[in-house]
Amino acid sequence: MNKLRLAEFRENMPIIQQKLYFDHAAMSPLHDDVVKRLNDFHVSRQINGPQFQKWWQWVEDTRVLIANWLNTSSRRIAFLGNTSAGINLAAQAFPLKEGDEVIIPEQEFPSNVYPWIHIEKNRGITLKQVKYTDNCLTAEQIIAQVTPKTKLISVSWISAHNGNVIDIEKLGRYCKENRIYFVVDAIQGFGVNNLDLSKVHIDLLVSGFYKWSMGPDGVSFIYVNAEVQNEMKVPWIGWASMTNRFNYEEIDYDISMDARRFETGNMNFSAIAGVQEALQLLLPFKEEIHDRVSFLTRQLRAGLSTIPGIQVSSPNNLYSGITLFQGKDKSQFEEENITVNFRSGVRVSPHFYNLEAEIDLFLNKMDMM
Repeated sequence: MNKLRLAEFRENMPIIQQKLYFDHAAMSPLHDDVVKRLNDFHVSRQINGPQFQKWWQWVEDTRVLIANWLNTSSRRIAFLGNTSAGINLAAQAFPLKEGDEVIIPEQEFPSNVYPWIHIEKNRGITLKQVKYTDNCLTAEQIIAQVTPKTKLISVSWISAHNGNVIDIEKLGRYCKENRIYFVVDAIQGFGVNNLDLSKVHIDLLVSGFYKWSMGPDGVSFIYVNAEVQNEMKVPWIGWASMTNRFNYEEIDYDISMDARRFETGNMNFSAIAGVQEALQLLLPFKEEIHDRVSFLTRQLRAGLSTIPGIQVSSPNNLYSGITLFQGKDKSQFEEENITVNFRSGVRVSPHFYNLEAEIDLFLNKMDMM
């Protein structure tokens, strides 16, 4: 990774002057340029009033930016409010009936649990959760739980719990061959792990932007596979769902033939502006981010293995940006001005702009706690 370009990026991340920040799996701090873009939007609205034509152009430009990032068509991308909305859409839109089986992993973040519990209680589907083995869950373990009643599989690409990575290419291929709907929560992967949707079969993918893609919250996107779109119900509707979405004078119930049918009205324009800025900032680093984060994760785990009393609960051979371990208390990190996350242990998630020296400093502080 170009050191000069990385240094320039870091100069616009004021949080690194305040603390060791290793909690990107929860929320990334914002780059100066993203904050400026957000502020500029609100100042412009305050002074000039609405500029809908410009704002909607941002929406379409950002739609194209996301599509290019994933190597798919912008017609397959729609914007929602958060990741939970995307999973809810999957639960409500796919044709699931009483007796059908939905499979999800155990230890999922609740956004990929409650929507399925809801339709289990209200529609009579059967929800099956696949257990981890030795802190790891594989595509093969999920496939082994499939029965003739299985109609949909929904997984987190990367586990928010311990960073487990599921081979979604293998699982997607199996689902396509066996006519099983495949849903992916990609929020812990988008912005750090590369994904080519021209090669990986997914029926519906959803992600927010406030974690690894370093954008604002309050907006998410979905990718909807053209092969299954017409099999999905449209559970909500609005003027933005229509083919001629800006024809306010005439009611013409003609639903869009692309993924925009799942959009209903005005967008969170300021957040989308921030997303556009964030993705453009990451674009020069895109092909190197995963390798960089994996390198820092290996350095972190190697160092943790030398500290007495530390037990790592992340898979040994699957490096995402997330490491979970036990052996230290929350108060110890607060005293050292280190931001990590605390769940069933300590969750550490550095990003590409963090330095090897910061990982070493973290490990030294850990060793002295």
